[in-house]
Amino acid sequence: MIYDFQNKLAMSKGSRLDTDKETIQKLLDGCVLVETACAEMDKIGVDYIATLRMGAKVYIDAKTRDLGCSRYWNGCPEVAIELWSVMPNGKYKIDARCARAGWTLDECKVTDMILYIWHPQDSEVAYLFPFQNLRMAARRNIMDWMLKYKTDIQDSGKWQSKAVFVPVNEVVRSIIETFTEPVHQAPHSR
Repeated sequence: MIYDFQNKLAMSKGSRLDTDKETIQKLLDGCVLVETACAEMDKIGVDYIATLRMGAKVYIDAKTRDLGCSRYWNGCPEVAIELWSVMPNGKYKIDARCARAGWTLDECKVTDMILYIWHPQDSEVAYLFPFQNLRMAARRNIMDWMLKYKTDIQDSGKWQSKAVFVPVNEVVRSIIETFTEPVHQAPHSR
């Protein structure tokens, strides 16, 4: 099945636009304005720019999932963790030099936060994750997640991308783990 990127883009820029802005303002304390990013910013993964009371800018990438994204995990919606934006080899024989890591694993991404929203039948709860913590959680858990959860390839008609679909509660748990590290101290010598 061909994945229609333009159709998904139109959906995210259409009916979701006002709802996304309202959701961001509710989730981001101190937010006074949410603007749609320009096309140039959108190309680097920024859908919205939120402005805080004292003028700080927060770059947000919005991910909207279609109906049915909770059917596998007892009503818990899943998050698509993109492994490859442009997958090497595969159907289109993309050279490894032209392959691109998935947005979730991209260390160069300028995004500050990721907004996840699902179809209302899958979840009425939206999540606003700090991007770097999501990236670290994905890096640390990707092999385990690929063994435990569904992975799938999406076909644009020109390239293939690949993602693993992880229940949001597992993603939240993994993000929380990125905030702490046990401190090991050497035994006291006498």
